[in-house]
Amino acid sequence: MTTEVTALLENLTAQQAIEELRRLQEELGQVFYVYVVDSRRHLVGVLTMRDLLLSKPERRLNQFMRTSVASVPATMDQEEVARVMRRLRYLALPVVDNRHRLLGLITVDDVVDVVNEEATEDVQKMFGAGAEERLLSPWQFSFRKRIWWLEVNLATAFLAAWVVSWFDDVVAVVPALAAYMGIVSGMGGNAGAQALAVAVRGMALGETAPRLVWRVLYREAIVGLLAGVAVGLTTWACAALHIFGVDQYKGHALLFGAVIAIALVFNHVNACTTGVLLPFAMRRMGFDPAQSATIFATTFTDCGGFFATLWLAKVVLHGHVLGL
Repeated sequence: MTTEVTALLENLTAQQAIEELRRLQEELGQVFYVYVVDSRRHLVGVLTMRDLLLSKPERRLNQFMRTSVASVPATMDQEEVARVMRRLRYLALPVVDNRHRLLGLITVDDVVDVVNEEATEDVQKMFGAGAEERLLSPWQFSFRKRIWWLEVNLATAFLAAWVVSWFDDVVAVVPALAAYMGIVSGMGGNAGAQALAVAVRGMALGETAPRLVWRVLYREAIVGLLAGVAVGLTTWACAALHIFGVDQYKGHALLFGAVIAIALVFNHVNACTTGVLLPFAMRRMGFDPAQSATIFATTFTDCGGFFATLWLAKVVLHGHVLGL
């Protein structure tokens, strides 16, 4: 905030207020709003230029000022201040202490800077980089900020590998599954990242509330289902054509393509729902909603994609191709 705020005492007359404003204009430059304070600097009102100019010269400010004044406490988080200003659409907001004494002013220019800063921090947090890290930060600082989340990511990668190990026999018989399960998990990762980005942005803009979680979850489930069907049909055709060229599986090309398509539908629903739920879960546990959410979202989509592809292959192709 800036401490250079236009504030006038409530016992000034309109004529005195105009003269004081002329003096302050030369000192402070741009005047957003004119606030009224008492002798102890408590914020008691706000003036409009129209009321001030049209009022009789001898009338005191406390006789025609507007007593309903929006303000923010000095302890409020800067993101919350940005949300309040965006909702009220004011050019500036007064800042008060716990006794409602006027301390300063937050302008719309300050809010723009805060929004830009918070947006870049959220992007870095989503991918496990420190919010304080900058392009020219020392390598030691960058290493310390990144390494712990990379270790967490490694642990989740081992979890995905463990899921694949359940189906070693399936991959050994149909090696083509190794390539396609990467497609299933990768497409799920993209869908999850989209849902995650929308959720984090919604929280940053104050568009979310606990009562809306189920509504958002339902919407993402529908989006995931439709996207999975669309992508699944395309992949079904491509996978069937690919497998049709392999003599060993030529007669089961459509069945193989169906396995991949169904796995894609499942993983898109899985990705969209977990992607939108993760920020809510992070906030519920007391963490920043954006904090490395991408790492955890990737875990769900990798494990879900690998399991769906290999389990479906084992069930659907059992006795037809695998001979298990």
